[in-house]
Amino acid sequence: MEILDVEKLILLHGFRKKLGFFAGSLNSPVREKLLEWWGNDSDIFVHFGRLERSYTEELLGSKFCLHVKGYEVNTARIVDALFYGCVPVIIANHYDLPFADILDWKHFSVIVATLDIPLLKKILQGMTQQEYLVLQSNVLKVREHFQWHVSPIDFDAFYMVMYELWLRRSSLRLQ
Repeated sequence: MEILDVEKLILLHGFRKKLGFFAGSLNSPVREKLLEWWGNDSDIFVHFGRLERSYTEELLGSKFCLHVKGYEVNTARIVDALFYGCVPVIIANHYDLPFADILDWKHFSVIVATLDIPLLKKILQGMTQQEYLVLQSNVLKVREHFQWHVSPIDFDAFYMVMYELWLRRSSLRLQ
């Protein structure tokens, strides 16, 4: 699939038939709880193991992409979701999100406490179409900040990291 084709698909809201999507390993109690509640659901696709369709197609076909705390504290899945225009749903308590000192994640993601996993579908379905479209529009605006390039481009991930380091250095000086 060429980049231009992906750009067109990102903008086709009707193409996103699934409410939510998660693919990953079953490596934490939080993920086990997700599987327990939503493993057999027709609207929220929770998958552990090999996918039948490509990962890209799943991201493009889902409104919300679930990022569920595992044993690791980092993941490329958030960036994948942003790149493909899928609104991230962060399911974790006290998760330190990338560039949180710079970007307000509430404007382009949904943050759900692990205790609220049983309410996940209600939370996502309770969002109006307008609220969803605002989140997705903001996803498309911020995704450039998460992309790396061989030679840095203004406002890309390199510059975001540099800016975040500068902010932290400046705050340390003030203390």
